[in-house]
Amino acid sequence: MGKKKGSSKNKIIIFVFLMVLVVVGALIAYYQFMKKQQEMNSDQKPATEVEKLIAKDIENGYPETPAEVMNLWGRINKCLYNNSMDDEKVEALVKQLRVMYSTELLKQNEEGAHLKAIKSELEQFWKKKNKIVKYSSDADSNIQYKTVNKQECAYIRITCLITQKKGGYMQVYQDFILGKEDDKWKVIGFQESKQEPASKEEAAKK
Repeated sequence: MGKKKGSSKNKIIIFVFLMVLVVVGALIAYYQFMKKQQEMNSDQKPATEVEKLIAKDIENGYPETPAEVMNLWGRINKCLYNNSMDDEKVEALVKQLRVMYSTELLKQNEEGAHLKAIKSELEQFWKKKNKIVKYSSDADSNIQYKTVNKQECAYIRITCLITQKKGGYMQVYQDFILGKEDDKWKVIGFQESKQEPASKEEAAKK
């Protein structure tokens, strides 16, 4: 009788030990699987500003205010002009810019012709080895709002600070008109208003 009880007890201990091994093995396998998944997800996440902007779903996360539209506009243009990149990335960034174009502006700028013009402009900019230091837009309080032909419009200025290869800084001002389309602020038109030299102090400002 004593031997049978001892034998049963040993079997229970062995069974529990094996079950512990199974659970530990399963936990290790699960941990390794999750680690691989995290590494794969990490590899798939955009790493650079260019990649982030190309991957951005602008239409479904559209900027809410004219100033926010212009901030995104500035980010995309800064990437375009400051990075000598292949045609595929240039085209992807230009498509992102065009998401912010009004219906009428898209009609006036056929995609193929638009891309050709921008690529030509980029080549000239890259050859000069200029760099865009920063973009800044009017504060919300300085934006002018008007109703034109029953459309709500916003008038806003962007300032682009450029460092030049020959030395020194240049400040370029662009005036934009944005109009409400389907409750989204879209770019109706824009033009460069003026350029002027800028100081190191201006460049150092945030």
